[in-house]
Amino acid sequence: MKNNLKAITISFFFFYSLISVAQETEKKESKSKSFFKENIEYQAKLQLTLGGASPLGIPAQIRKIESFKPTNIFGIEANATKWIHNEHKYGIRVGLKIESRAMKTQAEVKNYFTQIEDDSGARTTGYFTGHVVTRANNTYLTLPVLFVWNISEKWNVYGGFYLSTALNKSFDGYIYDGVFREGTPIGEPATFEGDAIGIYDFSNDVSTFQFGEQIGIEYKINSQFSLSLDGSFANTPVFKKDFEAISFKMYNIFGNLGFAYKFL
Repeated sequence: MKNNLKAITISFFFFYSLISVAQETEKKESKSKSFFKENIEYQAKLQLTLGGASPLGIPAQIRKIESFKPTNIFGIEANATKWIHNEHKYGIRVGLKIESRAMKTQAEVKNYFTQIEDDSGARTTGYFTGHVVTRANNTYLTLPVLFVWNISEKWNVYGGFYLSTALNKSFDGYIYDGVFREGTPIGEPATFEGDAIGIYDFSNDVSTFQFGEQIGIEYKINSQFSLSLDGSFANTPVFKKDFEAISFKMYNIFGNLGFAYKFL
């Protein structure tokens, strides 16, 4: 009899423990589900990007920007905004997007320090006076983390930081119609005339990692659609730390126009 009571008692506490664990798990799952459903908005966004890889200020070596053309301007993004209060006044937005940082420029330069290569791939460093064409086409996977302020029924403002990793890296171009002097500004000259060009390719020198700030405004067309306009400014240079083939640092500076759909 005692053994039966003991077995019943143990069984009772065992099943009570199982029920308690199940209830606690259900509560946690309920909280987890409510976190992703309550006071949260999900968006899909198409982005158009204009800008370029640029020094901070125009260096003396660049005498004139002859042309600038943005290329490969489309990007896509998915994000979620978690509102801190039921009033949806302040929130945190986290997203994931694939975006391009691409351009083509032509400039007139004087004593422009660079590195060119011949048909065999041998590289020569020197100073060039003439014209330079630059093509950049870098694709990034970007994680923006933004603070959102709902200032009115129609407008949001937002700002924060982003982290990017390069999925595709391309940065090349050529020099033409000028004189290249090897080593120093008074070194042995090589003249490029007519169809002659000196090519360069710094694609492998593009940094994989990018960090920067983003700030913008968002206009709510209706309950589901919105337009946004923001700027992104990289704190880390386009090229790796040990890159020396250009004498000044370049940074990704871009403006983004977005058209977003909010899932209801």
